[in-house]
Amino acid sequence: MAYLLGRGSAVEWLRQNRNVASVLQPWTVPYPLLEGSRTRLEPVLPNLAGLSVPYQLIVWTREDRRRTALTHSYMLDLRDGHYPAIRVTDELFVSTPEFTFLQMANVLDDERLLFLGFELCGRYGIRDGHVFMRSQMCTSQQLLAFAEYAQHIHGRKRALAVAPKVLEGAGSPMEAALALVLHAPFEAGGYGLAAPELNHSLPVVGDVRRLWPEDHITPDLLWADAKLAIEYDSDEHHTAGQRIANDARRRDVLVELGYRVVTVTTEHIRSTLEVERIAGIVARALRADLAPQDAETRRKRAGFLARMRWMATHPEELTAKPKARYSRSWRPRHQVRRP
Repeated sequence: MAYLLGRGSAVEWLRQNRNVASVLQPWTVPYPLLEGSRTRLEPVLPNLAGLSVPYQLIVWTREDRRRTALTHSYMLDLRDGHYPAIRVTDELFVSTPEFTFLQMANVLDDERLLFLGFELCGRYGIRDGHVFMRSQMCTSQQLLAFAEYAQHIHGRKRALAVAPKVLEGAGSPMEAALALVLHAPFEAGGYGLAAPELNHSLPVVGDVRRLWPEDHITPDLLWADAKLAIEYDSDEHHTAGQRIANDARRRDVLVELGYRVVTVTTEHIRSTLEVERIAGIVARALRADLAPQDAETRRKRAGFLARMRWMATHPEELTAKPKARYSRSWRPRHQVRRP
């Protein structure tokens, strides 16, 4: 028998996992092997360390669908007899990123699902509250292709609509938030600007090589045709001295390669006026028009920015984990005996 993590538990496992090689080697788990019993879950509990309870499990039959303080089980049927999964142990599997995205389309709204797509197709993970860099787990095309394939799963329509909007390669939640705010359409609260390339590799050639030890450099947000790059200044990975020196060298290299570099900090993203200024710089570089600055537009943009910023700093918003069921010591009000 085997357990398959899904929904919010799969999101948590995927975002904490540093071993991308395992994610890129999916297995197929036959329906009849799936288990929903809490009693036989004990041997795999050590492999669930770091995940919040209740653990969310995918099962095949109604008889296995249970809800306890430890587990919530959900019945899914892909109609081909197998689930795509990542093998953790012989008894424990996790839904693949594209399968997880489709499951979450049934419980998240469009904005949160889009932000989750940026994470699943990004180059960062989150463990113990800290962001770390890693290789990309999947592509937006894979999210779309799986949604097209899984014709009988609730949420498929939303997944089909959101997956094409996912930009790949974000290096942090704040980079994802900034890209979304700049690129989202006017009616959603964004600035409607052309999509940037996220952490796109640029070759470092000629005399510029003396400034940079590698043969490529990856600006955080890039509009190559406009020769514009945005560097998000974060101290997540470096001490202050290391960060300042490294960021200065990166800017020097990009300038020598002919790019204008705009530095954005977390403080900038906290300010609607600063984001407005940054959007103006990008719009002028792209020779694009921003929407009229009326009160309604400003209200929408302020709200959208606040929601993107909140999701960037509260990753639990993207898991939609249910609260654990009441303990045995608590009984619903109608069952409480009165003297």
